[in-house]
Amino acid sequence: MPNSKSDVYICFSKVEIRLLEDFARNKGALNISQALELLAKERNNEN
Repeated sequence: MPNSKSDVYICFSKVEIRLLEDFARNKGALNISQALELLAKERNNEN
């Protein structure tokens, strides 16, 4: 059975990284990766 998990590579500018770091701190995430997961879940719940 193939692995259902896949890697996605995303490039961010320095400004975007700073915004993600701020978002991570405000949401209690440990790192940007967790912040992105939280952000994706929030966006999915809106739709």
